[in-house]
This record gives sequence, structure tokens and C-alpha cells, in this order.
Amino acid sequence: QQPTHFNCTTSTTSDVTMNRIERYSWFSLFILGFTMVSSVRGSSMNGRHSFSLTTFDPTGKLGQVERAMEAASMGAPIVAIINEKSNEILMAAPQILPSVFMLDDGTARFSSVAPHIAMAHSGISADGRVLIAAAQRLAVEHAYTFEEAIPIDLLLEEMSLLFQEYTMKPGSRPFGSTLLVAHLPPPAVSGSDPDQKPQLFQINPSGSVTLLEDGIAVINGKVSDDTMSKLKDLSQSSTSTSSTKTTTDDDLELKQLCDILQESIAPKVFGKMDTETVQLPSCTLGASFTSQKGLRIQRY
Repeated sequence: QQPTHFNCTTSTTSDVTMNRIERYSWFSLFILGFTMVSSVRGSSMNGRHSFSLTTFDPTGKLGQVERAMEAASMGAPIVAIINEKSNEILMAAPQILPSVFMLDDGTARFSSVAPHIAMAHSGISADGRVLIAAAQRLAVEHAYTFEEAIPIDLLLEEMSLLFQEYTMKPGSRPFGSTLLVAHLPPPAVSGSDPDQKPQLFQINPSGSVTLLEDGIAVINGKVSDDTMSKLKDLSQSSTSTSSTKTTTDDDLELKQLCDILQESIAPKVFGKMDTETVQLPSCTLGASFTSQKGLRIQRY
């Protein structure tokens, strides 16, 4: 049997070629990995510390919470004022509908939580509905257990804890919605503060609660000095008390607040959006909240 002979020259050439390909492959992988690491380090939003809700980045921030606040800030603007003389709260918000043939989308922008508490939400509508339902459940359970309306301090504390819980709860995300809480003082009883006035509070996705001073609230909107003067004048314009005001007076003041929202606040918000992908507001919803009549909603 004759021995088998191999072409050593061909085998050596193939080995050299394979070695070159292997070196080039490792070099390409190194360049790709270096590029990905550089892009991750250069972007705090997509960094390796943003994969978890409970992982702080080196600057002490939670990326998911910041993104939730950004999502909440993309919602429709809400404006609210406290009418000091008539002891009522007026609120207004644009309503965005996907079609001109629709009158309502089933999402209540303003909701009554208790006889002396009302809420409005802006941001992700689904998150807002969940938060409103949670607040209403808290109010009902407190009234059933203690046979009294839930105090505003307790409601704010419980809602703040709910917001904060979802900033660190595994397998979930923070709420992408901001709440506006309107509070009217309950009827005076023995031991209560007779000088208690209506209040406006804001709850952010991080769970922080802010008392809005001066009786004026603007959520997701920038207000110029001229617009702020109009809001202050409207909050002090009523010459009638809550017992002598008529429905016509309420509608007139609410219509004026909606006009301010449509003319001065909403255009600055929706003017920056792409009208091809975002439906512009089809109407404005106004809400009047009083102790005698409760929450009344009008469409303008």
C-alpha cells in the first residue's frame, strides 16, 4: 500500500488565511464592544444603571422615575384657580379626541373622590384612571370604617405612598401621571378650624406632594406674567358669595377660565407637537367644585 502524501504548501497557506480572518474578527469585535461601551457611558438615559427601578446611577438619580416625570409632562395642560370670595375651585383642561365624531373617550379628566375632594390627572390616561380609582377606594373605605369623610392629610399621605411604592416595586414601573388635588374645607364643626380655606395640591410621579400657593395651579404649561395676572384677577373677580351665586355666574367664570386656557396656555403646549401624529384638542372641559353643588363639568 502506497503512503498518502499531503500538499504541505496548501495546508500552510490555509492556516495563515484562517489566522488572519480570526485576528480580523477579534479586532472587529473589540471595536464594536468599545463603541457600545462608549455610547453607554456617554448616555445616562441608556446607561447600565437604568435597567432596574431600584438602581441609582452614580449621580444619585433614578432613570425610570425621571422618564415617568417626562411622560407625565407630555400630558394635556390643566389650570385651576381658587375663587377666594365665593369659596369655590374652578378647573379647566383641553380634551383630545381621536376623531371629530366622538364626544367623549370614556376618560374622566375631573373626578370626585369625596364630598370635599376632587382630582384631575394629566399624563398617561390609563395611569390616571388607576390613581383616581385608588383614591376613591381609600375615601370609601375610610368613610365606611370611621363614619366620616377622609381627611385631606391622610389621603395625600396614602396617595404619596402609592406613588413611591411603584418607584421601587419589582416587576412594575412608576406612574406616568400627575395628580391635581382640589380640597374644600368641610362644614364647620366643633373643634375644626373656621379659617380653613380651599387648597390645591400636586402629586408627582416620584410621590412628592406640593401645596400650590396663591390659589393658582398650572400643570404641564408655561404661564407668562400677563396670563398669571389674568388668572389672579379671575380668582378675585367674584363679588358674590357662595350662597348668593347663581349657576349663570359659575358658568361665566368657568367660561373665562377656559378662554384663558385656550388662548394663552394650550397653544404653547400643542404648538410644539407634530399635528400629523398628535390630535389637537377638540374642546375644553371646565369643572366647578363647590361645597353646595359638588363637582360640575361643562364642555366648551
